[in-house]
Amino acid sequence: MKTTTLENLIFAQKSKTELIDETILSLQCLLHETFSNKGKPELKKEFPQNTYPDDLRIKLDNVVVYIESLNTPGLSIEIILDIFIKNTNFELGTYSNIFNEEGNLIDEILVIN
Repeated sequence: MKTTTLENLIFAQKSKTELIDETILSLQCLLHETFSNKGKPELKKEFPQNTYPDDLRIKLDNVVVYIESLNTPGLSIEIILDIFIKNTNFELGTYSNIFNEEGNLIDEILVIN
């Protein structure tokens, strides 16, 4: 099977672009909420001191399709974003959204190095 045929089957409900866009938007909302005045102080502590949302850069790392995993029977799709500090290009961590085969969010993972 050609790659495009596989992609058409896997991304039948939502396109790869839609899932990537949803993941980027989800991370942006999380960062906005974390660094807002009311914010999430426990999460903000995970970032280097004096870090602001404008200091961060997001880059698509990978789109992974799992046919079956220990945690999720059936097909799942993980969109992985890298989070960098702009000025230093230091990779701060990763953020992932995991979707089921219908394109519904089933898990989100934030790892700060």
